[in-house]
Amino acid sequence: MNNNSLIGSLPIYAQHLSEQTGVKVVVEGTTAYTDGQKVVVPFNLDDLPLSFGFIAHECSHVRNTDMDVFKLTLKTPFRKRLLNALEDIRIERMSMDQYPGTEEDIRYLNRKVLLEPFRPEQVESCPPLHVVHNAILIGTYWKVQEPQLEVPAKAYLKALEALLGADLADQIMLTACDVLKCNSTKDVLGLVDAIIAMLPSPEDQQQDQDDDSDSDTQQGQDEQSQPDDQPQGRSQGGDDQEQQSEQGGDTKATEGGDSEEEGDTESEQKSSSGDEQGEVNEKGDQQDGSAEQGDGEGNDPSDKQGEPGNNDGASDLREQAMNATEADLEGLVSEVGDAAAAMLGNKAKRQGVERAFSLGGRSALRGEDASQRRIRAGIEQSSGLRQCLNGLLQAQVDCRVRLKRSGRRIDTTRIAMLPAGETRVFRSKARAERHSAAIQFLLDKSGSMREAMNEAEAALYAVLHSLENIPKVTTGAMSFPDRGHDGVERCALIKSHRERLISAVQQRAFGAEVQGCTPLAEALWPAATDLIIAKGERKILFVITDGEPDNAHSAKEMITRCVNSGIEVIGLGFGGANEHVLSRLFTHYRAIGTVANLKNALFELVRESLVA
Repeated sequence: MNNNSLIGSLPIYAQHLSEQTGVKVVVEGTTAYTDGQKVVVPFNLDDLPLSFGFIAHECSHVRNTDMDVFKLTLKTPFRKRLLNALEDIRIERMSMDQYPGTEEDIRYLNRKVLLEPFRPEQVESCPPLHVVHNAILIGTYWKVQEPQLEVPAKAYLKALEALLGADLADQIMLTACDVLKCNSTKDVLGLVDAIIAMLPSPEDQQQDQDDDSDSDTQQGQDEQSQPDDQPQGRSQGGDDQEQQSEQGGDTKATEGGDSEEEGDTESEQKSSSGDEQGEVNEKGDQQDGSAEQGDGEGNDPSDKQGEPGNNDGASDLREQAMNATEADLEGLVSEVGDAAAAMLGNKAKRQGVERAFSLGGRSALRGEDASQRRIRAGIEQSSGLRQCLNGLLQAQVDCRVRLKRSGRRIDTTRIAMLPAGETRVFRSKARAERHSAAIQFLLDKSGSMREAMNEAEAALYAVLHSLENIPKVTTGAMSFPDRGHDGVERCALIKSHRERLISAVQQRAFGAEVQGCTPLAEALWPAATDLIIAKGERKILFVITDGEPDNAHSAKEMITRCVNSGIEVIGLGFGGANEHVLSRLFTHYRAIGTVANLKNALFELVRESLVA
């Protein structure tokens, strides 16, 4: 293990965010994913910010993304990819606003996915449609959320400008940045469709030609409709010239004039770009040729502000976007959560060493007869224990006697010390408020516990029953291992800290049947996590076991980690567990053996833990 505490670990963070967001977060397996209801992330001790960022990202998706909107894009993969990209930004910003503690981790995830893998040569080899996608994705992230993405963002934005021209590229990016104004996934889809509609298309060129043709036709019709007595030689711009003349102007229609004034007038009508054709020379004279004709030389048209690029692949980008297949889009990162999930899965598969159990539901492997029998035995053994605990664990207790120099009651045993100068001879009883306590039980139901299972579960019920009505004390319990229908081993819930014991009984929580080995180290994770999250100033974990874990070294390290996190860990031995066996794992322990020995052994332990 890389550190010696549970605080700040992945299971603790996952549980904390789950409590905050209301989204179930499970730490298990070697695959990271979300199914729309819960978030699953592999256990790891390395690169925790990536795991934290993934959890925050996916929790926000579950809470804020309308997956029905995505169904509208299934037939157009590029549309879906772009929706993914912009929706990610929207839901991440919502997470940062709702849960400010997630901001640093989300930004780390963005850098991990979008910055670290970036290589400048990638931009040069990108097909036009990939340039559009990556420029929108990385450029928008850079502009609205993550300043450290400047290098890849500028590289792709430069490529986008060369492809589409500066004006269109700017218009697309301004539209994309409006994602922060969107209130829903449907609004984001509206932005996506607006961006796709901006992309160049032969239809637009044909429409422009049709519009020009219609205009010429209309002009011709207007000319034919002129009266027969109209003066000959009247130009099409005659009306304008006449209007200008009436205003005092004397403008002439010149071609390739040499005057400086005329050159300046024409220059003002051009684009503001410094790379314009027909640029004015040092003498103020216009160079030969007009902007409309050109001389076939000069700067690349893609460098002209407001002019589309000269990339042959840009002329039908809209059609490419609407007709692209998943194969055409292979290699694109559209959902940063998916990219992070792949990284986490690969890391988990490479490590394959340490893992942690998650907490599942009630175990399906149980016996009703065994349940009733053990509950009855527990009730019988709890009667005397409850009486003791009620006296020991009341909210306020007379906890100490202090000696003072004044008061009403003299300690007669200290009078003889007066000649020696001792004046503290008065007794004073102080009342102290008892600390609240959260108590967790972890029941070993491995195969080696077969002969001891009746006694162990009866003892568990006896203690839970005795503590049920003690003020300021909450209890929880779980068992291990529990293999589900999916083949994954987890801990099974017996009782949560928020439910009463009678509810757990009604939910068929008792009557456990033995199965599997003894993965104690893995099972301690959910038990300790649940305990840390539970309310209570004191944290106490009772492990009911025969003391033979699969990996004693890992179990011992995990117990040490619990202790360093403020948890008192106590071993209760059953079956073959004796003092020697238990001492290899626990600092505090009792070999109980049978439920008949519970009163004395457990009473001493409870008193040490909750009263001392």
